[in-house]
Amino acid sequence: MLLSLILVLAALPFLPDTIPAHFNSAGELDRWGSKYETLVFPGFMLFFGPLILGTCRLCREFGAASERIVLLSGIAMFAVFDLMTAYFLYIDFRQVENLALVPLDLNRLLCGATGLGLIAMGNWIPKLKEPGPVGLRTPWSMKSTAVWRKCQRFGGWAVAAAGAASLAAALLAEGAWCWVWTVLALTAAGIAGAVYSRYAAKTTPEE
Repeated sequence: MLLSLILVLAALPFLPDTIPAHFNSAGELDRWGSKYETLVFPGFMLFFGPLILGTCRLCREFGAASERIVLLSGIAMFAVFDLMTAYFLYIDFRQVENLALVPLDLNRLLCGATGLGLIAMGNWIPKLKEPGPVGLRTPWSMKSTAVWRKCQRFGGWAVAAAGAASLAAALLAEGAWCWVWTVLALTAAGIAGAVYSRYAAKTTPEE
């Protein structure tokens, strides 16, 4: 959160007065703007810091694992924002008018970062031993503690698999196709988790 703001504040005195401000779907510049527009994104991010910390405190009563997963999600989100900030500062300094000329594809970079975050989260989800606000939460997974734990083990695997698919998309796909494959992988993980939780609720003996 603060890293993006620090980067922008440090770069602001050296930026051209007019910078590339918006690109169309083809990656072509369609609007120039003031260099002070670079402050909007980090300023918007400042709102989410207290929100994430507040959510962590609310989850604390459900155990350390719940709190850490929320914190990890926040860290991953801010890492993505920081990458975006650095990327657009590069564009501003270079006065890029066509994103195809930038050697690094932002979509692939962000999909790769998202994949790493999902893999890390998938490794933490099985640590959720008691029903709570985070994890694979369905009407069936909440049936009992035993069902919940089975579902979190499966959910962790499914999320990590979606993360691996996102990493593969970052390496193999281009442009918006990275996000198409990432969204499909997350959708598949969600559907598989829901189906499994129903199965687990039916087959797990009552406590």
